[in-house]
Amino acid sequence: MKKAMIFGMVAVMAAGGAIAQNDVVMVDQMGGSDASEVQATVEAALVSSHVWRGQVRNNDFVFQPQITIAQYGVSLNIWANYDMGSNFLGIQGDTSEIDFSLAYTLPFDLSEVTFDLGLVNYQYPANGTGTKRVGTNTRSTTELFARATVQSWKQYVIPSYTLFGDIAQADGVYMLFDIVAPYQISDYLWVEGGISAGWGNTSYNDYYFGDAVNGFSQDEGFNDYNFYGNASYEIMENLSVSVNLTYTMLAGGSIRDAGKRIYENGEKFYGGVNIAYDF
Repeated sequence: MKKAMIFGMVAVMAAGGAIAQNDVVMVDQMGGSDASEVQATVEAALVSSHVWRGQVRNNDFVFQPQITIAQYGVSLNIWANYDMGSNFLGIQGDTSEIDFSLAYTLPFDLSEVTFDLGLVNYQYPANGTGTKRVGTNTRSTTELFARATVQSWKQYVIPSYTLFGDIAQADGVYMLFDIVAPYQISDYLWVEGGISAGWGNTSYNDYYFGDAVNGFSQDEGFNDYNFYGNASYEIMENLSVSVNLTYTMLAGGSIRDAGKRIYENGEKFYGGVNIAYDF
């Protein structure tokens, strides 16, 4: 199991498989693997909903393929979301999102804290500009990110903090706090459970939850809270299957009210199945 993930919304990660996009996906280049060796992972996931940072963008099933390539601490990931049912903008039977992520793991740690830097570009090819919510999930945007992960107790619990800064559309900041507890049951089976919370500043919250037409804006504050569990099983060498269950909810008050109005719900319990092959 070479894969590790950097969390961005619902943390569906590490030890084996992704179920939904988390902003950044990286191939783990620690734990004995040779950083000079090219590593690649191809994945395909069937998920019961498309949820990102508490935003329920599609209540129906979606298909999410991705590919990750890494060498010398640098990871490139391409991820896509195909809406099998109608999403919150009415898109159905089409690819509504393609994300390009580039990340670098710094070759040192400070007191067992590791650091990652990178960027994520979000593209929305099927959503156009004539949808009911112009400016939200319609125009491409780019975020820079920095992540710190505490490795001191990685056999038991792994806390992390990730800062995302939008430099194209939202011009805002989103911070993710995550803690996950991994457990290896056998040489072939891994499980984990975790919780995460996301916080946005005023610019970020206005872009995703505000209503400029009616003069309604958002204050800074917590966006979403997430509780998740994952299990991954190595079927054979380089081939694994994983399942994920996640409960996500938007923070109360105006954020949740706006989430229900703009997106498809203010909370969601969902899951998925992912198949991954490491080259």
